[in-house]
Amino acid sequence: MGRGHTGRRRFFLTLGLTLALVVTGMVMIGRVFQKYESIILTGQDDQMFGLARSVDRSVASYLSRYRSNLIYVTRQRGFQSAVETWQESGEPGQLLERMRDNILFQDSLITGMLALREGEVLLSTEGEGSYRIPAGAGKTEGGIGVRPCIDGDGGVRLAFVREMEDGLSFAALLDLSAFYQRVAGDLTFGTEDRILLLDAGGQTLLHNPKGTVRVDAVEGLSESACDFGGLTYLLEQQRLGVQGAAFYEGYDCRQGSRYAARIAAIPATVDTNGFFAIGVSVNYDGVVGPLHLAAIRLLAYGGMVVAGVLLLVGLTLRIRRRNEEDLRELEVLRKKNEAMEELNRQTQELAHHQRLETIGTLTSSIAHEFNNLLTPIMGYSLLTLEKLPQEEAELYDNVLEIYNASRKAKEIISRLSDLSRKNTALTFQYTPPDELVRRVLEVAAPAQPHGVEVRTEFNCSCLWVYGNELQLSQMLLNLVLNAFQAMERSGGTLRVSTWADESSVFLRVSDTGPGISEQTLPHIFEPFYTTKEAGKGTGLGLAIVRQVVEEHGGTVSVETAVGRGAAFLVSLPLSKEGGGGEEE
Repeated sequence: MGRGHTGRRRFFLTLGLTLALVVTGMVMIGRVFQKYESIILTGQDDQMFGLARSVDRSVASYLSRYRSNLIYVTRQRGFQSAVETWQESGEPGQLLERMRDNILFQDSLITGMLALREGEVLLSTEGEGSYRIPAGAGKTEGGIGVRPCIDGDGGVRLAFVREMEDGLSFAALLDLSAFYQRVAGDLTFGTEDRILLLDAGGQTLLHNPKGTVRVDAVEGLSESACDFGGLTYLLEQQRLGVQGAAFYEGYDCRQGSRYAARIAAIPATVDTNGFFAIGVSVNYDGVVGPLHLAAIRLLAYGGMVVAGVLLLVGLTLRIRRRNEEDLRELEVLRKKNEAMEELNRQTQELAHHQRLETIGTLTSSIAHEFNNLLTPIMGYSLLTLEKLPQEEAELYDNVLEIYNASRKAKEIISRLSDLSRKNTALTFQYTPPDELVRRVLEVAAPAQPHGVEVRTEFNCSCLWVYGNELQLSQMLLNLVLNAFQAMERSGGTLRVSTWADESSVFLRVSDTGPGISEQTLPHIFEPFYTTKEAGKGTGLGLAIVRQVVEEHGGTVSVETAVGRGAAFLVSLPLSKEGGGGEEE
């Protein structure tokens, strides 16, 4: 009896706690959506004000251009001369020609030009004199008045008016419908989105209610007009002279339905274009409607989520225990894999060392065999030269060429033999840098690819470095051979130069190959690191270069760019004395 009571109590306690959590969660979700709706409202207002300012800048730019063009046209000497001729003779032909053929008409928005006196049209490029500019309307800035102009059919245009002498003025007429299309026609997306342009006097409205640009007189609009609500707010903000945003009830002229709309208004002031107040409105229901629908669905699915969470908790705990076991087993396998990789790496390094030792041994043997072959060739060549009579000049030159070629081959074999010999006890001596470079280039000459040009610049003819000549030769040979291999496919130029300052001798080896990538550059001096194909590189060349340079108290650096080659700069201490014996 006690256990049953306790069990029911726990059940109802758990149920109450669950319900409390569900209600709290729903309340929090509602608050989150309210906050999110506020953020959306702020973001939407920022977008509308940004669009309104963009339209304002465009309007200001066009108004400024038309003012400047009208001033330019009316100040031209030919135009003023035509005005004087018309005033003196009464013949308007020359002036009309000037009024039609000028920079203003290069813009398709300008539809005509008028000559007026005290508001009366004297001349018109369109041949029509029934234009009326309401007195006191518009605004004057920089000597140019911008005013609405009503034609004989009741259509409204925008007139840019410049006052001249003797009460005479000239006006350029702007097609407002085309003007609206140019500055705002393609900036809205939804069918209920609107951009309203209202002149500063509150008399003329430019808008696009049914997909067609309209220019309407404000006094002729009724409450049933499509944009009447937005117009009312825009008029109020223009009267107050401040920008703002507000909700109003919009009317969709196409579908005959009402919707919640929001408008952002910028009045025509000295800080804006000065003539048009600009309003941007959007269908707010289309913005927050999906949010409200999502909130309702989320609340409806909340109960299902809670039930699912309770089931998932138990399943998660079980999966977690299983995952922990799997992770422990995976960690053991990972450590075994790392041990295998380390063993494989060490095996490969050992194989590299063994191959290098084998190559060194073979090189020494091959050099010895070649020396055995070259010695009789050189000896018999000398004997033949001594026994040839003087009249056999051509044969003498041929045999001499054999001897010289054999001697050069023997020198190359000697260099290879020196480089392959293990240098266990380092012997330091004074070595001229320029001569060192020449000897290395001679040894590397057989490996020079076709299409690669070698250029040298020696500036250390009387200077010395103190070091092991074999190691320095091997270091420099590695740099030269790397450069040859980089240019093997496309050819290029190898440049080797030497120079010195007060304390150091510099050796620079540069090529015009493909360069070194940013990913490869940090690893180029690491032992056994190579980007070459298997069997074409050991990854020790640059590692040996750095080791030799550091053993001689120097530094090595690299400059490279992908597609522009690489340049290695070796700096070695400059010896103040030269040619002074050896030291182990």
